[in-house]
Amino acid sequence: MDELKANISFDRFADMPEFYGSGAAKYRLAMVKDRDDFLDLFEGARHVDAVTYAETPDLMVKMLTDYDIGSLDVLIGNANDYAEQVNEVSTARSLVQLRQDNRLTVRLKNRKIVHSKIYRIVMPDDTVKLVQGSANLSRNSWEYHTNQISVFTTEVGTELDTEFKKFIDEYREGYSDQTLLEGLVEALEAADSPEERENRIEYWVGAGDLDVSDTAALNQDAVEDLKDVADKVTAVVDDPEEADETVAFVEEPENATRTVVESNESTTEEDSNKSEDDDESPDVGLVESDHETDLTDTLDRPRVRAPDEKIRMGTSKVDKDSADEFGSSLRDRGATVEDHSITAPLSAYNNQVKESTSIPTMSVLPEAEQIIIGEDDEIILVATEDPTPEVLNHCLGTIEDYIKTVDDHGHTQSETAVMAQMYEAFLYGFWAPFANQYAEALSSPSRTLDNVLQHLYIEGKSDAGKDKLTEYILRLVSDNTVISGVDADDVGVKEVRGVREWDTSFPYAIIDAEKEKIQRWSPIRNYWGDWTPTSVDQPCLIFTTNDALPKSEFRNRMKILSMDVSFPSNPEDPGFREAQEDLSDVLERQNPIFSYVARRMLTEKPWTDGNGTIEDVRRIFREFYEEAGREQPEYFPAQEPAEKTYDTGRMKWQRDIQGGRVTFESEPDAITADFDREEYEVYDYEKRLPKRFMSEKSSTSVYIGAPEEFAEWIGYSVEELLNGVDETGTDTTQPAEVQESDKGTDTNSFLGRLLGR
Repeated sequence: MDELKANISFDRFADMPEFYGSGAAKYRLAMVKDRDDFLDLFEGARHVDAVTYAETPDLMVKMLTDYDIGSLDVLIGNANDYAEQVNEVSTARSLVQLRQDNRLTVRLKNRKIVHSKIYRIVMPDDTVKLVQGSANLSRNSWEYHTNQISVFTTEVGTELDTEFKKFIDEYREGYSDQTLLEGLVEALEAADSPEERENRIEYWVGAGDLDVSDTAALNQDAVEDLKDVADKVTAVVDDPEEADETVAFVEEPENATRTVVESNESTTEEDSNKSEDDDESPDVGLVESDHETDLTDTLDRPRVRAPDEKIRMGTSKVDKDSADEFGSSLRDRGATVEDHSITAPLSAYNNQVKESTSIPTMSVLPEAEQIIIGEDDEIILVATEDPTPEVLNHCLGTIEDYIKTVDDHGHTQSETAVMAQMYEAFLYGFWAPFANQYAEALSSPSRTLDNVLQHLYIEGKSDAGKDKLTEYILRLVSDNTVISGVDADDVGVKEVRGVREWDTSFPYAIIDAEKEKIQRWSPIRNYWGDWTPTSVDQPCLIFTTNDALPKSEFRNRMKILSMDVSFPSNPEDPGFREAQEDLSDVLERQNPIFSYVARRMLTEKPWTDGNGTIEDVRRIFREFYEEAGREQPEYFPAQEPAEKTYDTGRMKWQRDIQGGRVTFESEPDAITADFDREEYEVYDYEKRLPKRFMSEKSSTSVYIGAPEEFAEWIGYSVEELLNGVDETGTDTTQPAEVQESDKGTDTNSFLGRLLGR
């Protein structure tokens, strides 16, 4: 190191050490050609403050270990993505340990490049080297340049040292508001085990492959924090003796206090410490829903209010643009975006999900026996106790009263069929949140999940009440926080794909979906096709439509229910006001039925058997009727799907046969049905035939390649069809023997769907 040495005097600083002379300090002007020579200045330092360039964080580790530096506080002036340079788990682990030991603080610039290079090196004997010049810690600086530095040596606390440190502090305050590892260290402090700590470090670094999209990965991270909050509070609710924390039930949760229970024995000192914290705001408060029935001693639908909870999302594995976009929208809601992480208030994340998807975040937690739904700064749970007969009777009666509006105010030729299919829609809606658990249990290379985990398709005229039915189901599932579906005009392929990335299992209902639109939404056909157990949760889809059935490749993925009914829809219609009043009366009643269905599903975990889907909710409803001591209504689909018992396609054919609007002609090994209808109407008739009939439409005729099977299905013999059926009215009650024979061959049977038939 070529250098010039001198003692210099500062008239301004009269308190310089006497052995230097009045206002004097040691001074060196040096030419430095090698980085190791420069680093020798730092060796053995007790502490270093710096503003400089440095391209790799691992150099910070080397300085603190190889050069025996006690602690280092450095502002990196050049790197826009300094955190991205941490690409080894071992380096991250060392950086974290140094940070937690208060030995390392790496400050990241928040705006333009800071070109200055200044260093304050405090030695064990309280002398301090104040260094400035062109030398930095970047490798490129030494490969292509020779550097020059000026070194003033004085003592800690002199005016020169104090002014120099103020100069560094000015850089810190003006050019940095974020430190490396900040989010990671906080996350590690919240880790429950060494394994979780290691996983978080690996995730921060970006080690391993990302099995999901960038948006899905961010949401997967966020939902883990939501689950942690629910796990903690569920422990309090279920077993206070074993809980780590207790939360009081209060009418005003902002006045709640938080109590940490370390053991069953408390000391006077602990009690006194507890009382000192009584005025602090609670971390979480367990509160009542506004929709309790007050028919039980426990809560029907408890909620966790957690205004101070934070949701953290790691960004190291995701594309930078994706992370920036995600973080930007959350920042407007109070989130902080740091190196490799985004930290958002619970309310910010919950509202972001709802705004982006029109549905709330929803997760099933089988181990905790809970379901969580995010709503602002709250997490909605489900009941923690089994329902009483009284509350079950109330809940079932309320559903029946809703369905009874068909009898009281609807106009239909198939009243029982409509009521049964309406009940079937409730069963589907209560099963849908568990679809991902069934997907995991049923997932196999030999199985087609899309045939088993079907979408719900509710068809009917504009005044059939299908949209109101769907909205009521969403209300029951969400504790009245979701009151409508999504308008089909606002949905496209992007939305259908996107809703699968938000790690939510809340049903996604699309209202007034036209057949042509559905057929353009290509992801529907293989919605579950790329699902794996490592995927984020995705919602079941519910469609309501005034339109005819879509193409077969879409129908095969759908559970089709028909609302063949008309309700008074205009104020001028007879009975309109009475219908509205009766409907409002039902909607205003509290009905926590989903909470208790979910409770039973979570305790029994029927998906592990791999034998059914909606059938499991059907069984639970049968049990509820028995436990309530309530008789099942005639239309309740107790044993099989309503659309199978009351096949609306079969009923349409029967009506036209009995009404003389269709005649049959013999073909070689086949028959042809000729309709007295418009061609577009005949198309709908052909689509409602099971595939095994090998049917094909031509103009106003339908060719049927399996006449015996068709005749058995329709309730007549082939000879009767060819000779003409007498007009017998419109009684389309299906013969018991027809229903029985259909059970083993219906393509909608669970086994058939499971095997892709």
